[in-house]
Amino acid sequence: MKTKMTLAAVLLGALVSSSAFANTGTINFIGSVSDTTCDFVGEQNGAQGNSIDLGTHTVAVVNGGTTPVIDFALVGKKSDGTACEIEAGKSVDVSWIPASGAWDAMGLQNTGTATNTAVKLMDKTGKEFSAVRDTVNYVPADAVGGALPFKAQLVKSGVATAGTVISAAKFAVAYK
Repeated sequence: MKTKMTLAAVLLGALVSSSAFANTGTINFIGSVSDTTCDFVGEQNGAQGNSIDLGTHTVAVVNGGTTPVIDFALVGKKSDGTACEIEAGKSVDVSWIPASGAWDAMGLQNTGTATNTAVKLMDKTGKEFSAVRDTVNYVPADAVGGALPFKAQLVKSGVATAGTVISAAKFAVAYK
């Protein structure tokens, strides 16, 4: 009798513990196969780093749709410190995926405290990235000194309220 109760307790414990750990989720894998390997860093107004400053704007400016478009670049450097230039006859694909939040109708969702705001991420011509368009191609004339130009803008996705704007995106660069 004691053995049956112990076995029943073990089986019940196994059922409870397995259901407590059952969950689903999504993992994004990102990479590239490339003719050239380079390290990339963001650059805004000559300063290199991994943050792009969209500025501080009033609620009225954001809701009026008049925030400035900010130019920035991904700058590629080889291991010896020289610029990653695109060779003649070759090109580069750059793909973006949200690292925080997701794409919404206006761009990268804001995960900060300002409501109804997003970061519109754009290619060299101002064309927006989205869930259906996440890759752009560059040719040698587009990338002077190894810099791949992009644009970003703080935008409203409804009636914006005051708060922080925080958004992040991952990128993959493939020289081909």
